[in-house]
Amino acid sequence: IIPSFAIVALFTRPISGKLSDKVGRVFVMILGAAVTTIACGLYLLIPIVSLFFINRAFHGFCAGFTPTGFTAYADDVVPIEKRGEAMGIIGICNNIGNAIGWVIGSKCTMEFGLDVMFIIASLLGLISLIMFMTLKETIPDKQGFSLSLLKLKRNELFEWRVLLPGMVLLLTAFTSGAILALISDFTAYIGLNNKGLYMAIYILSSLVIRFMAGRWSDYYGRKWISLLGAIALTLSMITLAFAKDIYLYSISSVLFGVGFGLLSPSLFAWAVDLSLPGLKGKAVGTLFIFLEIGIILGSSVTGLLYGSKSENFTISFIVSGIVTFIPVIILIRAMMLEKKMKALKKRHG
Repeated sequence: IIPSFAIVALFTRPISGKLSDKVGRVFVMILGAAVTTIACGLYLLIPIVSLFFINRAFHGFCAGFTPTGFTAYADDVVPIEKRGEAMGIIGICNNIGNAIGWVIGSKCTMEFGLDVMFIIASLLGLISLIMFMTLKETIPDKQGFSLSLLKLKRNELFEWRVLLPGMVLLLTAFTSGAILALISDFTAYIGLNNKGLYMAIYILSSLVIRFMAGRWSDYYGRKWISLLGAIALTLSMITLAFAKDIYLYSISSVLFGVGFGLLSPSLFAWAVDLSLPGLKGKAVGTLFIFLEIGIILGSSVTGLLYGSKSENFTISFIVSGIVTFIPVIILIRAMMLEKKMKALKKRHG
């Protein structure tokens, strides 16, 4: 289920980035919201599992469009010196939306069944669609949509300028894929009934840190805050690998929330910092490509390592911790190189 959604989202990122820069941010947001509205409604009509996966993949189309549009839109309307803060606010809203979705979805399913839950999800998608339609476009010279815009040239697939923040996001998103794939089974394994507990603690801690993380990245620098986030995620995975009760389990979840709360606004602001004028959508879309690849790899690799055997939880989370430690090394080396270059510039005037 996770890869079917993420793979389609992955392939739509370059298209959404191009359309965001050419046709407009609002167009891309509206298109994504329309797809999620339709997809949630179609779940009501699906009689067999194979069609469920097809619709789930179609639903992934939304994940490839709407976030690209609203991330670039937010950067268009805020001052440069508050870019990190803006990315933090986006993350806060995203987390709140996810939390509300899990709470309402679970409650509706238990009380009224899946059909009512999907109806509510579709209605919320429709509300977002209407809200996006009220926004004023921010790109100055937008084009009309044409099918030719869906054809991508090789140089339109990827924004190489954001390679460094992208690699950091890919390697740290590996942990997100691992958690999505394993945390439900692991929660039951250590004797906890509420399978959403880890995600609830994660969201709460992430919300708290995001209020400050964006501003910190504006003040202290993207690399420093990203480094702290990667360290927190590494500690989270190692802690979870040895968790046998709710205490270490909760500590891991708090660290997980702190890690992504620091990383997300810093990395997206960093990517926009590196982008050229008129290519913000492409830069954001590229960063989301790295995110999707990380989630796909994390969920697939750790799922294979786990193999439905509880004794494999430890190795699965340790591997996630090792993968997430790689960005720590990358960021330290990048900051050392940056410091060295500044010293050389200063020495030679």
